[in-house]
Amino acid sequence: MVAALALGLGALAARPLLARAVRSRIEAEAARHGLLVRIDTVRIGPWPPLRLTGVALEKPGRWRLSADTVEAWWSGRTRLSVSHAGLQGPAGLMVAAESTTWDVVGVTHDPLRVALRQPQAGLILSRTADPDGSAWVIEAHDLPLGRLLDVRRFDRPLLDGGTIRGSLTLSTSAGVDSFDLDMAARSARLPALAGDGSEHQELGEPTELAVQVAGFWSRAEGALEVPRWRATIAGAALSGTLVVRDLDTDPGVDLSLDVDRVDFARLLRTSGLEAPEKLGPAAVAGHGDDLGSASLAIRAQGRLSDPASFVVKQRLDFMPPRRLPSAIERLRGDFVHEVGLGSGAVRAIDVSPASPDFIPLAAVPPLFLRTLLLGEDAGFYTHSGIDFREMPAALLTDWARGGAARGASTITQQLAKNLFLSPEKNFGRKLQELSLTLLLESALGKNRILEIYLNVIQWGPGLFGLRPAARTYFGREPQALTPAQMAFLVSLIPGPVKYQSSFALGTPGPGLRKLVDALLAKLRSADALTEEEYRLALDEEIVVQGREARAPGAE
Repeated sequence: MVAALALGLGALAARPLLARAVRSRIEAEAARHGLLVRIDTVRIGPWPPLRLTGVALEKPGRWRLSADTVEAWWSGRTRLSVSHAGLQGPAGLMVAAESTTWDVVGVTHDPLRVALRQPQAGLILSRTADPDGSAWVIEAHDLPLGRLLDVRRFDRPLLDGGTIRGSLTLSTSAGVDSFDLDMAARSARLPALAGDGSEHQELGEPTELAVQVAGFWSRAEGALEVPRWRATIAGAALSGTLVVRDLDTDPGVDLSLDVDRVDFARLLRTSGLEAPEKLGPAAVAGHGDDLGSASLAIRAQGRLSDPASFVVKQRLDFMPPRRLPSAIERLRGDFVHEVGLGSGAVRAIDVSPASPDFIPLAAVPPLFLRTLLLGEDAGFYTHSGIDFREMPAALLTDWARGGAARGASTITQQLAKNLFLSPEKNFGRKLQELSLTLLLESALGKNRILEIYLNVIQWGPGLFGLRPAARTYFGREPQALTPAQMAFLVSLIPGPVKYQSSFALGTPGPGLRKLVDALLAKLRSADALTEEEYRLALDEEIVVQGREARAPGAE
């Protein structure tokens, strides 16, 4: 008995030493892999044998994994119990799990195998290593991921993974990292793209998801290659390829995307969206609605350092709905468009020959139309509503400037936004805009789209339509505008309100005048102006009428 008591007292005395040894070993292993670790307390005891509290493992500047407690038992195998774990990633990503229990085999040797036991089996992580490299394999077997993990971004729901099955393999060998993902999910729910931004933002309707992607990353060559990837979502099949070379110097990109017949009404519902209310009750009922479907093929090549270098080839085929929404149908004839003003008032724009402000397309000066197309949508008569050729330059310019500085919207997209959507900028609205654009293109000819556009777009506070704009700013009809005045009006289209201060003194300031002159140069380059006409336009002083005259009925 004395010996047993002495042994027990010795064990108690050794606990602090063992705890420090465990802490040191964990910190050393983390440092060996370039990680920072923090542990509030390390407790050695009979049950559980090891308990860690306040644990945090971090890759500085990239991710942080934390847990309230980590407990370990040894009974033939290692078992870990983790409570309130969370992974914080870049861009506000957060993945949390309440309580999980894992079986671990091979902690100090290969192969390593970690299997989830609680709250439900179905996830296995394994690692193998040899002198030439190592490989991680993650396998899911009918795992209810939606109940296991809470995935958020900036504290808003990002994803409900549903029930998943499949595998992900990550391997490293001779300076090459390869990956192979083959995963499918039932009843997955994606973020509601039109959410209000609150913490109660909803997810979209449940859908089937499947992703297959394989490729490799060569560190020495700075090259990423994905020879083929495939995905299905909401019944739409997507596939493509991706090659990125010279990532460390001057990255070049070669990518392709094929979309096989996507149903827009179903895609909107899966994204937590509805058809815009202005389309009419039949389109937003949520059952039996039809917004048409489309297939798409894109190939893009270029260098990231030079947005203008991108060459984009596209093919877009749209199948319109069996019956057009009433709000689209009515655009074929005379109609009244109502615009909400900032003051809360509503402006009615009568798009018909009965209105003194209406201008038929035949009465618009050809030079003004040329100026408009060169400034806003050079490929208007050749694309089917969406022009992907402009998107690489727009996206890369936005990225470089750190915001939405440059758009790639066609005239038809701008019209869809003006007629049916709010000014809010988010991906959900862009998805709605895409479906509306294709509906407009299928229902109206190019000339009718252009005619409506010129009569409804905004040219200043409370100022809508080309004829009122020409009268207000220059006191003349559109037919009497000079080339410089035409270029001025077209230059206002991207910012009809924000540019007001640029000519508050009666003439365009240097920034706005630079835009006008650049557009005049395009007209000269296209031989829309002779050299003499071009020089006269550059020398012309653009005089805008007084503020009182140019903003009738302003907000």
